[in-house]
Formats: sequence, C-alpha cells, structure tokens
Amino acid sequence: MIKKYFAGYILISQAASPPFIENGELIVDETSGKILSVLKSNKKNYQSVERSGDFRTIIIPGFINSHTHTDLTIKSDDKTPGVFSKWVMSLIEKRKSFSPDKQNRLRIKAFKEFVKSGTTLIGDIIPLDSFYNINDLLLKTKLVPKVKGFIELRGLDPLCAPAILNEFRAFYKKYNNILRKNENYFSLGISPHSIYSVSEELFKEIIKENSKIRLKVAIHASEHLAETLFISGNGGDIAVNLLPALNLTKFSKPLKTFSSPISYLDYLKILNKNTSIIHANEINDEDIEIIKKSGANIIHCPRSNAFFNSKKLPLKKILNRGITVSLGTDSLYSNKTLSILDELGYAKKTHFDISSKDLFAMATINGAKALSFPNITGTLEPNSCGDFTVFKIDKNIKLNEGNIYDNILSFKKTDIIKVVINGNVVYNKLN
Repeated sequence: MIKKYFAGYILISQAASPPFIENGELIVDETSGKILSVLKSNKKNYQSVERSGDFRTIIIPGFINSHTHTDLTIKSDDKTPGVFSKWVMSLIEKRKSFSPDKQNRLRIKAFKEFVKSGTTLIGDIIPLDSFYNINDLLLKTKLVPKVKGFIELRGLDPLCAPAILNEFRAFYKKYNNILRKNENYFSLGISPHSIYSVSEELFKEIIKENSKIRLKVAIHASEHLAETLFISGNGGDIAVNLLPALNLTKFSKPLKTFSSPISYLDYLKILNKNTSIIHANEINDEDIEIIKKSGANIIHCPRSNAFFNSKKLPLKKILNRGITVSLGTDSLYSNKTLSILDELGYAKKTHFDISSKDLFAMATINGAKALSFPNITGTLEPNSCGDFTVFKIDKNIKLNEGNIYDNILSFKKTDIIKVVINGNVVYNKLN
C-alpha cells in the first residue's frame, strides 16, 4: 500500500544541497517499508491542507540512539551513587529482583519513551541471560523502535573463557535463523563488555569467533579515569573497590599493563571499522590516532558521562580527525531521560564549538553507520527505510540551510506529531 506524507519541509539528506524540500511530499510503500520518492508537492491547496492552527510541519529522519541498556530503565535519584564502583554494586542489588517479566516491562517502558521522543533505531546492550524476542514485545505495543541488539559477554577469569564462548555459540545457533526472519526490526551484534570485565583470553575467543560470524562489535572503553588506572597497574576505583566487591581481587592487577584502555584494545587487534567504542571520554592524542588508524567509531553519551563526572570528550579534535561519532543516552540509571532530543540539547550546551549540523549527524546518519545500517536509515533518500518523525514548527519560521539544524535542536518532545517506522505510523499524537 502506498502512502503520501505532506510537510512544509522534508529534510532528505545532509549531503544534499539544499538538504530539504520545501512544501514536499514523501511517498512510502507500507508493505516494503521503503521510501519510493521525495519531491515537491503539486497540491494546489497545499498550504490550507498542511497548516493547522499556528504551525506547519517538518519531516526529518528518525533519531538513532546508538547506545542504551533497556533492561536498566530504572530512574536514578539523589541516593544513586555517583562513584562508579558503588553505582555498579547498587545496580547489581536492584537487578537481583528482576524477573524476566519485569525486564520486559522495563524494556517496553524504554521503547515507549524512545518512540515518543522521535527515536526509530537503538543500539541495545543485552546480557546473554536476558535476551528478548522482539516479536513478543511487538505483540504488546506498537511503540517499538528498530533494535541493534549487542549480546553482552563478561568474564574476567581466563579459565571461564571457553565456557562463556560455548554458551554464546549455543545461543547464536538457536536464534540466528529466527532473527534473520525479522531483520526489518532486529539485528544482532556482540559486546565484550569492557577491559575490566573481560579477560584477554575471552577477548581473543570473541575475536576468533567473530571472524566467522562477522557481527558488529561494541565495547565500553575509557569511560572513567579508573579504567586507565586499572589497565596501567596503578590501582584506582575499579581495582581497589569494584573488583574486590565482586570477589575478583586476584584480577585487580592486570598481567600486562598498557598506557590506556585504547592501547590495550589496539594490542588485542579488536579495533576496526566494525567496532564501536562506547564513551571514550578519557582518551589522549595517542588514543585518537589509534582510533583513526583502526577505522573504529565512537559513541558519545554526554549526560551519562556528566553523571559520573568523567572528562569531557574532546569532540572537536575527534571530528577534525574524521572519526565517526554517534550519540547515545546510556541507561536511565545514569541519565534523566532516554530522549535523544534532550541529549542533543545537552550536547549543544557542552560542545558549543560543534555545529548543530554535526550534532544532528551524530543523532542520525552517524548512528546508522555505527549500528551498521547506512543507506537503510538515517536519511530520507529513495530506497531508504521509511523511518522518520513529523514535527510541528511555528508558521512564521522560514527555514534555510543556515538555520534548519539550529531549529531542529530546539525542538521539544511536545512538538512531535507522528513517528513512522518501516513506512508504518507507530505513534500519532493527533489520535
């Protein structure tokens, strides 16, 4: 079934000049979910049809949240520890009471917030023992974004590495064919959690296994100064507090030391064009060059990083080196909302030297690259998936190439009228 969407502005692609069509129509095939065309509307009564009260409309690509944990959709408060080791332990205590049903309720809560704030694709970290079938959740709500599900693997004891990999292999064999049948909504990735929770042996097992199945990889790295202190053998919160609290004291001092988590990942040869480095706040110039040379990308979570009082990501320097950076919210347990709109607003205040256009790219097309969905979502070009959000704008605002991105970054959740995924309306505020 063919459906047309009309708007005062349609932002097609940042690579185009101009990037938008004024008074346009977007034609989508609801069966295939693909965009057929975006063109100037020939409706003679366009203005009267598309204006409603005091606003017009703009259609933009759906936002992409490249990093989150939907099973941690529990709000932090004034009592939530800001010190990393204490935060992890408080989280472990809360998780003890999470039944599979509770986890799915938390995920549905997260999904609803994503969609209602204009997000159409997420990168979700999923522990192996709490994997969810997205088909089950789609039966309970239409408000489900597309998901890149990164299966999280942990294990600091090198003797456990073979057993952990065997468990993952069994999972992959069981679910791979099922997941392929629903790849319009769900795609699989893998996430060796971090340098302080994965042994060198397990990293190597994962790298070897992934050379066969070729999944997208995401790793938490250089989120806190404590990681650098740990891998360099200089103690810090992870070595002194976290690992002993988890009864892992004997692994508090690494067998090999490195100047930084990034240099350790480089040594492991896990960094390449299919690897996302989550956070990367505590990186230096040498790390930036390693990342650039490897082709890896960075997922920036500015509000979560501020929660832990991490160092400010040197975003300008990173972008100047041509490294792809996308945007994530992390979990609600280290953030106030799961809205990429809110994340963009905070990023604009924090990185005042970065253009609104570059920040918008981080929340759309760069996220598509990070999650291995380029040319599928993140733009509204023909043959891309129909993943987009319709916003209302003041009827007196005249958009142009110079101000369109500044205006988008000023949008609020309340400005959203519709959200469309795979050509189908999943959220309609007017209904």
